[in-house]
Amino acid sequence: MNLCIAVPGLTPTQRTRLKVALVGHTVTFCAEFSELKKRAAITSGEIIFGNVPAAWLSAAAGLRWVQLESAGVDAYLAINAPPRAAPVQLTNLSGFFDRAVAEAALAGILALYRQLPRLLVAQPQARWIKPEVESSIRALAGQRVVLLGAGGIAQRIARLLGAFEARGCFFSRTVRPGSITTLTELNAAFRRADLLINTLPHTPATLGFLNRARLARLKRGAVVVNVGRGSTLDEMALVALLDSGHLGGAVLDVTAIEPLPAESPLWRHSKVLLLQHTGGRFPGEADQKIDVFLANFARFERGEPLKSCVEVTRGY
Repeated sequence: MNLCIAVPGLTPTQRTRLKVALVGHTVTFCAEFSELKKRAAITSGEIIFGNVPAAWLSAAAGLRWVQLESAGVDAYLAINAPPRAAPVQLTNLSGFFDRAVAEAALAGILALYRQLPRLLVAQPQARWIKPEVESSIRALAGQRVVLLGAGGIAQRIARLLGAFEARGCFFSRTVRPGSITTLTELNAAFRRADLLINTLPHTPATLGFLNRARLARLKRGAVVVNVGRGSTLDEMALVALLDSGHLGGAVLDVTAIEPLPAESPLWRHSKVLLLQHTGGRFPGEADQKIDVFLANFARFERGEPLKSCVEVTRGY
């Protein structure tokens, strides 16, 4: 079987591990190839491990399975359109980044609440700004939190915030304890929210979900956190509401365009903390991705259902 490994930055040890585990198959490490050579390798691949340009996959006539190295699947939802004789299986890393993203969200919230960005700017200038920032310091205890989505990331964030005695509710289309499911309920929750945390995926239903009207419903001074997808948030509306003083701050791990264009006002906004999509990073990440792929490959060879199969009709 022809396997293309498109995960960048693998060490010689990691490559050797994959070669040994996949002995008997043709294994091509194509992440560092030139574009022309990489495209040729992808076109002849039967199994691909890694994120490659989705447009290239239509030419891979023998493709059977793509294991993404991301949780996001936005670009790959049309992998079987037009229909193939044998549909390509698409799997992602659902749940893989939950812990790291939750920690990043908490770090960003605490940084804003404790005024760390302002203190860090003042530090190299040797400016004592204690009197200026003290009145702006906030505590998580007693804060009302609305979490958009109720998946693994949202659940982990809620547990972390619970340790700080913050009170949260989930908005999801699946009824579960502590969740709300209607837009009427969500509007009411927004008016009471001190903290809005978005973990929604990119789907047709979530595109632009956090528009100006919804953001304006938030309680005055509320902080917005986006660790879901950049496409779900109207960034210009966010900036306008931050400028007006209606919103108190924003922590953004994701943005609509990445890398974020230099002209974006988000870069220089005093109330915005940009995490530059580092929220999912953690030590040993590449080795654990290989673990997931090899475990799924073993299932593939045995003809068993793969883990973390993407439901393209739902968008995740």
